[in-house]
Amino acid sequence: MVIGMMAIEIIGAVYCPLSPRDPEHRLHLLVEQTRSQLVLVHHLTKNKFNDSIISLDIDLVLIDNELESDINFGRLSNANVTIENVAYTIFTSGSTGMPKA
Repeated sequence: MVIGMMAIEIIGAVYCPLSPRDPEHRLHLLVEQTRSQLVLVHHLTKNKFNDSIISLDIDLVLIDNELESDINFGRLSNANVTIENVAYTIFTSGSTGMPKA
């Protein structure tokens, strides 16, 4: 997990932790609110997302450095990172039950 967090920040992306204990509906809301283009998953979370969300299994990346995948990495944008950029986003349940950043 630490490797994934560091990799996310190194490439200029934003880290938003997703709990495998959360219902799928909440996870999809968080992905939608953050406008995530890629979700890094592991063995506990890989079955929580449907095909409409691009996900990459960190376990496969760590096992096979020459990962062959159907993921179109061209859909991901380059990020120019500055000190003003967000590094991570944390959500709470919120008093209304809707996730709040």
